[in-house]
Amino acid sequence: MPSARIHEVVAKKINEEYGMDERLLRLGTISPDCWRNVEPESGVKDKYLTHFWDFRIKEGQANDYVEFYLKYYDQMNNPFYFGYLLHLITDQYWKTYIDPKYTFEEDGIEKCKLRDGTVIVDKDWFSYYESLKIQKRLYKKYHLGLLPIHEKDIPNFECSIDELNINGLFGLKGTVHYVNTKVVPSNRDEQSTLYDDDEIEKDLEETALFVKKELTRLRKIKEADDLKIKIAVDIDDTLLCTKELEDYYWNLFLQENPEIDPNQEYLWGNPILAKFWAKYREKMAFGLPKEGASTTLKSLLDNGFRVDLLSARPLEKYASLKKKLVEHFESLNIDYTYLNLGFYSKKEFLKKHNYDILIDNDMRYIEEAESVGVTPILYGRNPEYDGYQSNNWDEILLIIQKIISNKQRNMV
Repeated sequence: MPSARIHEVVAKKINEEYGMDERLLRLGTISPDCWRNVEPESGVKDKYLTHFWDFRIKEGQANDYVEFYLKYYDQMNNPFYFGYLLHLITDQYWKTYIDPKYTFEEDGIEKCKLRDGTVIVDKDWFSYYESLKIQKRLYKKYHLGLLPIHEKDIPNFECSIDELNINGLFGLKGTVHYVNTKVVPSNRDEQSTLYDDDEIEKDLEETALFVKKELTRLRKIKEADDLKIKIAVDIDDTLLCTKELEDYYWNLFLQENPEIDPNQEYLWGNPILAKFWAKYREKMAFGLPKEGASTTLKSLLDNGFRVDLLSARPLEKYASLKKKLVEHFESLNIDYTYLNLGFYSKKEFLKKHNYDILIDNDMRYIEEAESVGVTPILYGRNPEYDGYQSNNWDEILLIIQKIISNKQRNMV
């Protein structure tokens, strides 16, 4: 718990006020759990990604549905995205307040308290099998019906959630097929020995009430966020010393492979370069910070700016990249608001989320930022560029203050 049918019923209760396409809404609300059915080699396969876990919170699961809401706010009229949000909120509430009524840990052992008061060890996932019983009863009570198992059979379906691999949602091995076949009523409609029907109904109403309050709170958070100055900071060779690591491991790679010509230029697509990245990609992802970067980011955050870290590193090519980067930044005392990885286009991301300033070492992104109305600061020195630039993070702080002052003066 909360299982697929719990999520669907909560979404159905919320939808009484919204009137969205129920089929798309239900697909959205079961989709975060499709990570289980993603083939390891086919892309993103991490529960922490699909559930937006905040690893900076040290106790308890922390679905950061605020992050999801702010990132995909412009899609909240899409039932699939809205259902996804409802899943994250429901998960957090259920695991915090509802689950402990039924299952608990004692002396490091998972246990269940049955309806008759008996306490048993949760051996062989006893509570999981009992949840199947209550899910089947909810299916019948709320007339949930079957969902299409193929994307092509769903009109108006659209999903561009970076953290989700929908390969695990559809097809005969997908979550939809599992829900359609494993949690539907059978000839024998069993009563759960763990979950009471009336008590579960109270839990559902309680959860729906919480979700409604959170939706109101999220709208207020978005309004406050819109008033902040938003700064995007590139990670590689802007915040972290990445090129230095690449050079180090490239020289090591040449020593290990003396047959490779060190004087030849190897472009993307070259099998030698592909071999190098396949071996050292993980090691090159976690460089040391540029001097002064940590204190500058802290100063910006202390003064109420939103500071997001950005990188187009492909999530599917790294093992748990976001989690490891969060831990790496924490070890370096680098703080920030949100960490965004794997997006298709930095230009579109900057535009979509209304950033005010971009700090980046790549002239291509500097020019793209300017083209969408974002003020760029080039990290580095380029005599041919006449915009803001510096290779000193202390100076960058002063440049940001100058940019803000100029903007405020122009608004008067």
